[in-house]
Amino acid sequence: MNLLAAPVGEEIEVPICPVVLYAGANARVEGGRGEPLFAHCFSPPAPLGLSEEAHWLAVLDFAEDQLRYAQAPSSRLVLNGPESRASRCNGGTSGPNRPTLWASSRGVEVNGCLLAWSRVLAGRSEQRDAEPQVARARDLAHVYHLLDYYGHVYSEPLKGDEWSPVPLIAGLAERAYELGGDPSRLEPRSQYMHEGIEMAGSASG
Repeated sequence: MNLLAAPVGEEIEVPICPVVLYAGANARVEGGRGEPLFAHCFSPPAPLGLSEEAHWLAVLDFAEDQLRYAQAPSSRLVLNGPESRASRCNGGTSGPNRPTLWASSRGVEVNGCLLAWSRVLAGRSEQRDAEPQVARARDLAHVYHLLDYYGHVYSEPLKGDEWSPVPLIAGLAERAYELGGDPSRLEPRSQYMHEGIEMAGSASG
């Protein structure tokens, strides 16, 4: 089942479940093997030389995934300017019935056709503007993923430590509340994760 069966503009539920905690915005049904849970359906005009709509949509999904990785642990997706960190993207993907995609500082290459970052990110921005509830659901799923991941990768802070992961967790939890989520429903994977979520809950009121 695709959650986009909901009418455009209607809020999309983001479940707290293993596949969302593991894959975030890229979560898929059937244990990660099925259809995307939070897929953009709107297709901006494709660049010249890219005739298959499915390939264009795959490029936009891939680009967002690359940016989120480059921008971590930020919970806000940046699609323009130096803060997008597009120049740091470097990775690829391929598979059966899917195009071969590769990201570099120059842009995204799809089956040998290079698309500039400016064109790709403008397309993703159009999608997010056309389908704001899909964008919100993807953002919230990503925040849940970050909370689950960063909630266990650090050692518990000791008294007198110069740095603590608690503010990081609190900031992510605050973002989840802003997006209409409820991070208090997450199972804390550490004491500092519990403290950070509790801190955000107190601040949100």
